Amino acid sequence: MATPEEIQERYLERVERRATFLVTIEHSGLGIYLPSEERQRVRLMESLARAIARPSELPVLKPETIRKAIDRLSSLVESMQPHLPHDVQYRNRIRRDW
Repeated sequence: MATPEEIQERYLERVERRATFLVTIEHSGLGIYLPSEERQRVRLMESLARAIARPSELPVLKPETIRKAIDRLSSLVESMQPHLPHDVQYRNRIRRDW
């Protein structure tokens, strides 16, 4: 049986593998649309971070570990926003400036 520290490490490694895929998407000139409202963005990133975790890991994962994953994924998806069409960027800038 894995220790809680090993579970945290495995989860963060899995997040990094997903992050590598997101970096590839960005280098290709593509972007993932984020909703313009901040609450929706936060909820979306939290659900993505929790979806990466295995069901057996969720009770063991520390909030700090999930926060690290959310921050990592958010920064990558935020950096993709300039790749989106101008009308989408304009709509998002109404509520938030990048």
